[in-house]
Amino acid sequence: MKNDSTNIYTETHIFKITLSVAAGVFTFVFLLFFQPFGVNNYRPDEKITMLLASVLFVFSSIAAVTILLMEFVIYCWLFSKKQPKNYLVWTLMVLVVTASATFMFYNIIGNFHDFHLASYIKHILEVGSILVIPFVGTHFCFRYNKAVDDYTNVLAVSGNSLKGDDIILLSGAYKNDHIALPLKNIQYIQSEDNYASLNYLEDDMPRKHLIRATLTGLEKKLGPNAIIRINRSFMVNLMHLETFKNDSGKLKVRLSDVPGTFEVSKSYREKVMHQLAQYTL
Repeated sequence: MKNDSTNIYTETHIFKITLSVAAGVFTFVFLLFFQPFGVNNYRPDEKITMLLASVLFVFSSIAAVTILLMEFVIYCWLFSKKQPKNYLVWTLMVLVVTASATFMFYNIIGNFHDFHLASYIKHILEVGSILVIPFVGTHFCFRYNKAVDDYTNVLAVSGNSLKGDDIILLSGAYKNDHIALPLKNIQYIQSEDNYASLNYLEDDMPRKHLIRATLTGLEKKLGPNAIIRINRSFMVNLMHLETFKNDSGKLKVRLSDVPGTFEVSKSYREKVMHQLAQYTL
């Protein structure tokens, strides 16, 4: 199985939005107050004017919007069925396209006075060097938060892990809506509208029990243990894990004595990989 789980956060909406906003804000502030590359006609003594601030604001906004379009539209179009093999290549593409968009704006307001290849290449290098800073900063923040979350989860798993023979009580919304089972007997839990379907073994025979509860609620009650959430509709018990592999670009789980496979959704891949690693240590 080949999967780069370290970059899963780059597919989240919060990361994409944060990246575009950070790039836009940093570009505006940097160009306005430091005025590099002759932003203010190579006159360092020139004061900041409303006109300059307005132009740089539009310039930075174009950069931010271009990054949003690249991340939410072009990325989904190019990688709708598979992950990019090299995220660095994608990042360079975003930088080049964003710098190209600002180059067009720069020439439009300047009546195309500097519209030639040498200026374009220079502009790509200059704007790209500015955008690299918020790009690196955003990745650092998300990786740091991920590391903190992983450390917290490790502590939680090590302090609250359950054994197969331990009895767990699963309760629903109603007063008598509950069932107690050994952890090892539960195979998987499926969401069915406003109910959760508990699929378990009793005397080695498959059984099913419905309780009025959501998977999110059960996930919080169960805490970190062998039963993990893999998508919006299913939780599976790793004690019954038969295979966990990449099948045509999709991560799929097969449980022993359960027909078919369960697909791990993109939003749960990183968490599943982490919990699987902790469970198998």
